[in-house]
Amino acid sequence: MALTNKNKTLVIGAGAFGTAIAACIHSPSNQVKIIAREADPFESLKRHNTLKHCEMETFDKFNSKFSDYKLIILAIPCQSLRNVNEWMYRHWEKTEQNNGKETKKINIISAAKGIEQKTLLLPSQILENIWQENASIGSLSGPSFAKEMLEGLPTCVVIASKDEDLLNLASNLLHRPYFRIYDSKDIIGVEISGALKNVIAMVAGAVDGLKLGNNARAAVITRGLAEIARIGVKLGANPMTFLGLSGVGDLILTCTGDLSRNRQFGLRMAQGESKENILKSMAQVVEGIATTNSANELSKKLGIETSIINTAYKVLYEDTPIIEAVSLLNDRQQGSEFNW
Repeated sequence: MALTNKNKTLVIGAGAFGTAIAACIHSPSNQVKIIAREADPFESLKRHNTLKHCEMETFDKFNSKFSDYKLIILAIPCQSLRNVNEWMYRHWEKTEQNNGKETKKINIISAAKGIEQKTLLLPSQILENIWQENASIGSLSGPSFAKEMLEGLPTCVVIASKDEDLLNLASNLLHRPYFRIYDSKDIIGVEISGALKNVIAMVAGAVDGLKLGNNARAAVITRGLAEIARIGVKLGANPMTFLGLSGVGDLILTCTGDLSRNRQFGLRMAQGESKENILKSMAQVVEGIATTNSANELSKKLGIETSIINTAYKVLYEDTPIIEAVSLLNDRQQGSEFNW
């Protein structure tokens, strides 16, 4: 798809990842606008060398047409996706529907990593449910700490979509020397990986908090990947996806990198801090907590054994002491490593 010198990208969300993605993709040939619910973060963003050239606006002041943008990137938590997209859809109806005439399809990529509570829908499924045939939907995932992206350090991500034109557009528009884009048609596999790795990362953090050693952490990562793959394949994902950037790549980063909020949450819980105090001090969303609830319910619905995910659920939602949860994992019946 041909790109012009008038390309514009809209980033919705001014949190850590929204600002990082905006900094990565802004250029003279791709003007970026960031919109958010509140203007509080904007002053600090304007001091960043790249971000100071981005337009910034709050939701209530936004009056542009979504079709004015080549691409819309949603950098918001999974549990907020539905509310934000319902607002977007109302805005789209108000500004773009014209007496029944055909409207221009918009391109939306979600960077959310999670599973919606109660509905058990993935981010792309939430968007498809709301937008129907009025938008092309994709998902961005992979090992991508926001702090390193803002510093211009090399980062590789994958964008998944069923729409070939959207994949081509996103690859051409977003690719930079230090922000490399790979594409995939397996949106289910990419999103399941991105969601469930946060649950496994909390457990890996707890292993380190209890000082159980490198062997135990490696076992949690590997067996966690097996659980992710089992759920994904049951939902129709390609098994090879779990060996890629959104699978093992993001899982390793989130389980071992100290910038991971999910890993830090598990580590601090294992050291005796309460869930409430940790979240208060972080002042950021720990996606793995809500995802643990959804993933536990999904695994039961699918009839899949996911002992690590289920044990994380017991700790977070049934107040099982972490040391007792470790015993539950260790005392399970021996089984085969590969059992599809």
